[in-house]
This record gives sequence, structure tokens and C-alpha cells, in this order.
Amino acid sequence: MRDIRADLQDRAHSVAHQMSTEDARFENLVSQLRAEQDSKLEHLRAQLRLANKLLEFTVWQDKVRADLATRIAVAEAAENLIKKSVGTAASS
Repeated sequence: MRDIRADLQDRAHSVAHQMSTEDARFENLVSQLRAEQDSKLEHLRAQLRLANKLLEFTVWQDKVRADLATRIAVAEAAENLIKKSVGTAASS
């Protein structure tokens, strides 16, 4: 029987080298996928920031609109009161 130890060691080294190569390839692919995912997430985060700014603006606009409506109502009431008092003074 011949000694096959050297042959088995060569095969083991070859398999270990193949595994190392495939592991490096796998890690490279994982890194690429993470970079792509991060890029997509950053794009989505930017869109979310813009949407939040738009929501802030609409809330501000609604508050301004409500404030203006209240001030207009007060001004109209004051104008009507002045008209009544001027009309009453002129009638007397």
C-alpha cells in the first residue's frame, strides 16, 4: 500500500484555498449588497426628510390661515360695531 498522505494533504490545501477564495468572494458580494442597500436607504431618507418638511409647511400654513381667519372675523366685527355706533350717533 502506498502512502497517500501527501496526496490527501495536497487535496486538503486545495480545498482550503478554494474555500478561502469563495469566502472572500462572498464577503465582497455582501459588501456590495450593503453599499447598494445603504445608497437606497439614503435616497429614501432624503425623500422622508422632504416629506416631513412639506408636512411642517402645511401645518404652519394651516395655522397662519386659521389665525388670519380669526383676525378677519375680529376686524369685521369691529367694523360692524363702528358702523352701528356711527349710525346710531347720526340718528340721534
